[in-house]
Amino acid sequence: MIAEFNLLDGNPITVNMDQIDYFQHAGHNTLIVFSSGRDITVAETYDAVAEVLNPERQAGN
Repeated sequence: MIAEFNLLDGNPITVNMDQIDYFQHAGHNTLIVFSSGRDITVAETYDAVAEVLNPERQAGN
C-alpha cells in the first residue's frame, strides 16, 4: 500500500507502507524509518501519520 505525506519543504512524497520499519515523533514532525535503514522526516504530526499507517489506532490513544 502507498501513503502520501509532505516533506519539510512542502513537496509531496509517496511511501510504500510495506517497507516502513517504524515511525516516531520528531518535534512537531514525524520521522519514518524504513527496513533498509533509510529515513525521512515528514511535516505531518505523529498522530496524523499514525492514522494513515496504523488505521486501527485512534489518534491520541
